[in-house]
Amino acid sequence: MNSLVDALPGARHVSPLPPYRPEVELRSGETVFLDLEMLIRQRDAYWRLRQSRYFAIVSVDPQGGICWPEGEDFASDGLERYVVSQS
Repeated sequence: MNSLVDALPGARHVSPLPPYRPEVELRSGETVFLDLEMLIRQRDAYWRLRQSRYFAIVSVDPQGGICWPEGEDFASDGLERYVVSQS
């Protein structure tokens, strides 16, 4: 892994992209793309996220993670597990 992924500082902004691949602007100014598809499809706890309209209302929590209104979330220190590319 490169140093950006190793030191992921947390999200500043997130944009939902299909299928289940949010674009995350980090506090450092870099942008990464996450792949959450397998996790969302396999884990029942994320069943709401399978609905595209619900997935689209993703936001950034105060700690730099990404979250949804009903409590689904990915902590800032765990985002690096899902990074598939960066720009």
